[in-house]
Amino acid sequence: MIVYPAIDISKGEIVRLTKGDFSKKKVYKKNIVEQVQSFQESGATWIHVVDLDGALSGENKNEYSIKKVIENTNCKVQLGGGIRTIKDIEKWISLGINRVIIGTSAIINEGLVEEAVKNFPKKVSVGLDLIGEFVAIKGWTEVFHEREAVYFFRKFSDLGVESIIYTDINNDGVLKGPNFINILKYKNIVKVPLIASGGVSNFQDIKKLYSFNVDGVIVGKAIYDNKINLDELFSLKKNVKN
Repeated sequence: MIVYPAIDISKGEIVRLTKGDFSKKKVYKKNIVEQVQSFQESGATWIHVVDLDGALSGENKNEYSIKKVIENTNCKVQLGGGIRTIKDIEKWISLGINRVIIGTSAIINEGLVEEAVKNFPKKVSVGLDLIGEFVAIKGWTEVFHEREAVYFFRKFSDLGVESIIYTDINNDGVLKGPNFINILKYKNIVKVPLIASGGVSNFQDIKKLYSFNVDGVIVGKAIYDNKINLDELFSLKKNVKN
């Protein structure tokens, strides 16, 4: 299981939201380079980056900061937020992003994911951010009620995306543990790697997800609030492998 430390960017700063609410935005770090290098030194192999302003507006708002991430780490980087078109995907991959995450446009643009998977094999993931049984879009400001989320898990799995990132919005940023029931449910539906996001609060949460054979977990607020020590976590993972 891959642990993805998260960097959520708004106005060039590393922030965390509570349940996706921009009015509850807390700035954690202004020095992105320092944070990226800290993750790498701890033993991270991947970093999860989100352009929060891009997710809200539908177009990239933090290109300078994202380039700083790419330029200052040997870790692989996956990026979401404001990626709406094939042109956007092509641009980020050319700049060095290893995997793009399509969210809103995967839901509202019928053929985008299929085209993206064909054009950029092994580079495209889909982010499904849920409120209850429905997917939220446009920076989590709207809920798509036309189909239940399970339809999209099956659809994108069948299209052969690199992975599906499942976020439970009501658990995100509150440090009360992931939605284990739904994570297990959706893991058993899809045939591609499932990455869990939202609510991880301590090492026990990660250990439980590992026992589910989940392929990855994104950890954000628990790192910044010192609930999880990455040095210890990655050291433990290394010892398990050895």
